[in-house]
Amino acid sequence: MDKYDVIVIGGGPSGAACALSLMRHHNKSVLLLERSDFTQQRIGEQVSHSIFDFVDYLGLSPEDFGADCFVPNYGKISYWGSDIASSHHSLFTAQGQTYQLDRAVFDETLLMTVVERGGTIIPRCKQIKVAQQGSVWQVQLSHPAQGDLDFQSDYLIDASGRQSKLGGELGIERTVTDQLVGVGAFIHHPQRVFEQQQRIESCEYGWWYMAGLSKELAVVTCFTDVDLMKEMKLNRQAIWNTHLAKTKAIAPYLQGSHSTQARLWVKQANSQYYSSAFPERFVAVGDAVASFDPVSSMGIGFAMSSACHGAHALISAEEGVVQYYQNDIQRIFDEYCEIKDRIYQKEQRWVGLPFWQRRALFASLERSVVNV
Repeated sequence: MDKYDVIVIGGGPSGAACALSLMRHHNKSVLLLERSDFTQQRIGEQVSHSIFDFVDYLGLSPEDFGADCFVPNYGKISYWGSDIASSHHSLFTAQGQTYQLDRAVFDETLLMTVVERGGTIIPRCKQIKVAQQGSVWQVQLSHPAQGDLDFQSDYLIDASGRQSKLGGELGIERTVTDQLVGVGAFIHHPQRVFEQQQRIESCEYGWWYMAGLSKELAVVTCFTDVDLMKEMKLNRQAIWNTHLAKTKAIAPYLQGSHSTQARLWVKQANSQYYSSAFPERFVAVGDAVASFDPVSSMGIGFAMSSACHGAHALISAEEGVVQYYQNDIQRIFDEYCEIKDRIYQKEQRWVGLPFWQRRALFASLERSVVNV
């Protein structure tokens, strides 16, 4: 049975960043287990200049990711709270320059660096089971080519994303605050150059989002609650197209485009966090420890920061550091909720409809808790 210092479950940016941090700053042997085969197309997103601080911490430079991984983003156009378009120029934000991230290149570069530095990565892992015996973690899994595999480690990290079941299996409580989902598609236009700009538009049942991922490829997503999606059948291409055609900020920009996939994808986009203490020698990072409404643009930035801080907390010899890390996650989540509530409260045109009514109710409940 092979033994490693640390086993990381999840091969996204947070898992890869954890592995790199542990190898570079703590000289640990790392095994990274991933359920997928890494071929799934990733949704790019906007990141601030601060991401380069974490890239540097991991011993990388922006140049290591190639010329097109971080493309300057020139803000967004939104119809939110009004029928009049509002322009926001990222070049002049407090965070400095913002960029549209090429997730495929970003993720691949991190993973290749893990391997180059001596880490072990196993994709296509199924039926992952974990158990702690004394101070040692036991990990069992099934692999389509290698059969049943068993590993041991001194430490375990959950980086398996917002749909992680690992915490529940270990008895960690998860607090979920909403049921937001994203229904979307990748859009291709061979004769048009998609600008590196976000377009956002609120509607009666949620909001629409579009961003250019490359010159010929964009992502378009409708965000709504899962029950509203089912009621309106928004996961059906024809119905989704009909509602998309009614948008002012997005539809005119997509004329002549087509979807690159036969079916729409549906992804969880709700807000949630681990809300009880971790087992010994364990931390969770990225979307596994806390996940956020995409309206906050916190995804990749939080994935990288929580990975670096979580890895350090796990290995630290100081008592109480992991609990301090969890407290910090709670603080970040609380601050995020306040910001999210203010964003949603700017839309007052449909306050009596379910999607917007639920967000107003949640905001009022938060205020009542604070006042108590």
